[in-house]
Amino acid sequence: MSPPVLPTPASDPQQWLARFGDELYRFALGRVADTDTAAELVQDTFVSALGALDSFRGQASERTWLFVILKRKIIDHYRREARSPFVPLDLSPEHAPEAEFFRPADGHWREEQYPADWPAAGPDQNRADLALEQQEFQEILQLCQQRLSAQQRAVFVLRFVEELPAEDICKELGLSSANYWVLVHRAKLHLRRCLEKNWLQAPTAA
Repeated sequence: MSPPVLPTPASDPQQWLARFGDELYRFALGRVADTDTAAELVQDTFVSALGALDSFRGQASERTWLFVILKRKIIDHYRREARSPFVPLDLSPEHAPEAEFFRPADGHWREEQYPADWPAAGPDQNRADLALEQQEFQEILQLCQQRLSAQQRAVFVLRFVEELPAEDICKELGLSSANYWVLVHRAKLHLRRCLEKNWLQAPTAA
């Protein structure tokens, strides 16, 4: 085994905040519900990285190493959030509205319930307009995610943002397979309705 690579002046931990702080914060903010939580996760990342500095081998860049730590912090955050408290889900057919929207065989949208098409960019839209719309969409998506229950938000972020396998999410959050899929479906339904109301719906004529 090769010896540990000692920090060089170019990888001074005192420069982590200046070099990586904004990028780590934006990454965290796209995955958690509020700015305070995002800032706390980044701070925890730096503290953990400083404590583990002796184990850093230099096999990946410092940036990559810090992002790996932050992703672990995000997963830990959602594990705590999803388990406190956990409300058992009613899986009986009469309490499963998602069955009206998803095919039981594969979990995809039923054809008659498929979400509405997104509005296409008009020919007169320039890059600034598209960038503004993207920013507005991200803000609305963030707001919609905040309205999910703690369990739904945890499952949605870990599955569709972090792209963890279902088996890993169940293990991380202590979920049964049945509860996991119900949470996924209900999160998708909530976000669909929220986005259709706040983003896709045509503005009311004056």
